[in-house]
Amino acid sequence: MFSFSYKYCDHIDYLQDLAAYAGVPVVNNTIYLPPTLGTGYIKVIELANGLQVLINECTIREDVHFSRQPASHESYTLRFDELKNLSGLTIQIDEDHLNDEHQVYSGAFLTNSLSDFSYTARAGTEDRCINIYFTAAWLKNHAGINSGDEAFTQYLSLKTATFNFEVLNFEYRALMEEVFEIKDDHPMQKVMMQNRVMLLLEKFFRSLYNRMGNEKTSVAGMDESSVKRMMQVESLLVSNLSAPPPTIPILARTAMMSETKLKTLFKTIYGLSLYEYYQKNRMLKARQLLRSKKYSVKETGMALGFKNLSNFTIAYKKEFNSLPSKI
Repeated sequence: MFSFSYKYCDHIDYLQDLAAYAGVPVVNNTIYLPPTLGTGYIKVIELANGLQVLINECTIREDVHFSRQPASHESYTLRFDELKNLSGLTIQIDEDHLNDEHQVYSGAFLTNSLSDFSYTARAGTEDRCINIYFTAAWLKNHAGINSGDEAFTQYLSLKTATFNFEVLNFEYRALMEEVFEIKDDHPMQKVMMQNRVMLLLEKFFRSLYNRMGNEKTSVAGMDESSVKRMMQVESLLVSNLSAPPPTIPILARTAMMSETKLKTLFKTIYGLSLYEYYQKNRMLKARQLLRSKKYSVKETGMALGFKNLSNFTIAYKKEFNSLPSKI
């Protein structure tokens, strides 16, 4: 097992310490995993006003355990994680644990430097994450949030077992994909990154305050098994956007619940019906393909399973109020 323990620090120092421990160089604030550990990269981008973003796209070849010791100063890391092919995952904050044996995990949650934090994942895990580091001073000066705010401290006190994480719906996923797609050599890289990161922060904190003020809107009001099964359903639903979505009976069997309960829970957690969610993700994927300039409108429509170009154009205009040829 690859086991790495470190003291809480900003992302730049973390990257340097991890590189030294793994025996790999840091080039332009980026490291690549040694072949024995896996494939992929971890990079850090420094933004204005002290924000730092760590971006990771890796597949690990051996079990890993990362353990972070608490610090005396207060700062935060907002994590957006997408993990696939899991055969086991453990997240720990102080003495509070979240154990997951499902094949996928996707969620956003905030960690505090004053707490112990660790996670363990097994070989074969595909890990994509965006971690945003900021201090308590940044939170107050640039977001207007005081770390002593009642809703904020209430959220942090929940830790993991009572679900302080938020599921990644299509809005989060769209912003995350845009972050992953920003090229290092793009002349507007930092401006574009700053914009997307601020949107991720805004969405998360807006949701945090809504959840703390209204228990009915919180994932915490649902049992752990139901939330995890909805993650499985969501992953299956958007796994192949070029094919028709799985039928509701198939998704209900995946979730091991009735079709009625499935539809109710899914809309409660993700905010849309199953088909609406599939179609929303499908159109977001279309926009990403078109923005890449690598695909024509016709090629994009075909890649997403539209046999009739007119139907694709209608669906795209309905979603974005603009023709796909205008992007």
